[in-house]
Amino acid sequence: MTAIFVEKGFVKLSVKKTIDQSRRHFVLSGSVFVATGCSSKRNLVGLEPTRALSKTEIDERGHRIFIATVREPSTVATEFFSGRRANRLNFAAVDVVIPPNHKTGKIERPRGSSPDPDKHFVITNPQIFDEDSKFVGTVENSVLALPKGKRSSLLWIHGYNTNLTDAVLRFAQFLEDTGYSGVPILYSWASQARLGAYVYDINSALIARDQLEEVPGLLKDSPVETIDIVAHSMGNLVAMEAARGIANRGLFNVSGKLRSVILASPDIDIDLFIAQLSAIPKDKRRFYVLTSENDQALAVSSLIARNPRVGQLDATLISELGLNVIDLSQVQDTTSVHHSKFADAPEVVRLIGDRILAGDKGAKVSGRAEAVVITASGTIAVVDEAISN
Repeated sequence: MTAIFVEKGFVKLSVKKTIDQSRRHFVLSGSVFVATGCSSKRNLVGLEPTRALSKTEIDERGHRIFIATVREPSTVATEFFSGRRANRLNFAAVDVVIPPNHKTGKIERPRGSSPDPDKHFVITNPQIFDEDSKFVGTVENSVLALPKGKRSSLLWIHGYNTNLTDAVLRFAQFLEDTGYSGVPILYSWASQARLGAYVYDINSALIARDQLEEVPGLLKDSPVETIDIVAHSMGNLVAMEAARGIANRGLFNVSGKLRSVILASPDIDIDLFIAQLSAIPKDKRRFYVLTSENDQALAVSSLIARNPRVGQLDATLISELGLNVIDLSQVQDTTSVHHSKFADAPEVVRLIGDRILAGDKGAKVSGRAEAVVITASGTIAVVDEAISN
């Protein structure tokens, strides 16, 4: 059992576990993490499918994903962008076509050499923009194609141990399963996509925060009406560091377009998170934090860092910071690591699409915000004072 106390803005933990129990937990978590993390990370961008895709299939079952990245372009065609760090933002786009037999929470990947459009996700039509203005203009045209009142954009920031293919596929699956109809933009930082590159990825995340600060500026004069942000795992470090930098200049959400920020399984030291949050005005904290106390990846991360990660903490503690929290601890997902429940579990991904991305009003201005638990059966229970939306 873990007792958690907040004192002078920082978190103190009283952990009632024996040394042997902690060691067993580390070994179990680590072995599960390794087994999952070592799965093949194939590059699938532009890989020729088993048959040609029709324009109708791309239009009806595809998602055009725009990409802003601080990765270096790759000499390997299907990698598109590598794990090497660029010193500037690069811009691109791809189409991801969803198979007709897709199941919510799943990413149907090819096991053979080529994807079958009838069974697998297909990443096609890769495009690189050689000028920022061309990228912005194309995004704006996509926004203008939407009806007024529906001109939204979703910025996605992936996590640790992720190549561009994985980032694109996960984002496309999330778009499909939430029913999101706005313009999607992937911010891809230079993860090396190797389990043993945790420190490299942390440094890449910190390097990438400055370029992420540039992305909202690209859209500030665009016809976009609302912007939502979803960050996962170590991607939350990038997001929160960029948010703190923007807030320290007095520019956080000055356009009023930012509707919600979803922090899924945040791999951030809790004390650092509180410091980051303190820079953001309370009346602009439209945050949702998705946690799970059985997140095995964050269990390993917290033992390495010797301090708890935000994504594994009790929901009521985080709600006391004035943030909405969704506790996914009871939700059953498809992996033994429990680190991607926000996208793996059908009931969770539907909740995000139906409630948050549909325009939930967000966190309470001050005091304790809403803390909810999604049970194993998919029902929602409020564990603190219910806050009407």
